[in-house]
Amino acid sequence: MQETNGTAADGGTAFDGDKASGGGKASGGGTASDGGKASGGGKRGALVAAIALVAVVALGAVGYGVLSSSGAGSGGSGGFGSAPAAQGTSGGTASGGNAGGAAGGAPATQGRASLLKDYDATVYAASGEKTTLTAIAAGRPLVINFWATWCPYCVQEMPDYLEIYRDYGDRVSFAFVDCPGGRGETPQKATSWLSENGFSELPAYFDNDLEATSAFGARSLPTTVVVAANGEIVGVTPGRIDAGRLRSALDSLV
Repeated sequence: MQETNGTAADGGTAFDGDKASGGGKASGGGTASDGGKASGGGKRGALVAAIALVAVVALGAVGYGVLSSSGAGSGGSGGFGSAPAAQGTSGGTASGGNAGGAAGGAPATQGRASLLKDYDATVYAASGEKTTLTAIAAGRPLVINFWATWCPYCVQEMPDYLEIYRDYGDRVSFAFVDCPGGRGETPQKATSWLSENGFSELPAYFDNDLEATSAFGARSLPTTVVVAANGEIVGVTPGRIDAGRLRSALDSLV
């Protein structure tokens, strides 16, 4: 697995479970347009290219504004992120929300709220023992944080998470799910990093099979998922957390 080098909107580092999107080739299989000659030649070709560039930049700015608003999200508990969209009666695979097409093959929710059991996945403890996200929740609200040691935003938000865990850990379950494979990330490296930086008390798990990452469509790190005690997914938010908003969400769930 390789990851892209770009930075996701809302403070997330792009993460691709297949292959990097860059590499100098255009998405249609051709070579990138930069570095080449203006098509058509001469001043006319240059003018056309300039007009096209302005149009692309303008459209990009509009698109970025829409995505940023979506990333911040007004849905979910306490205004924290938004849940994956519930599936209608026409069937198919659950998708949508900030999960980026979250289901990844998860069962359709058939007109009801998205539930953790529909997105459940196997993760591993540091000992190598298997468990599942529903088992970690154990009937309590659950916070899942997808992260990696190479992700700067993941590292920056860890002190906030440590304080939140200490304040809510007796009432809320937490799963800090490391994503091995990218940039030499391994469970051993992540465990050592947590210990060396004073975060060893955080409950760490490892998505060795990338099952959880795929289920929630976590295409950028960090990504945080908030689940109610009844199993309803109330928020899926990519990018660095707003600690205050996360606390408000948890206050409404406990």
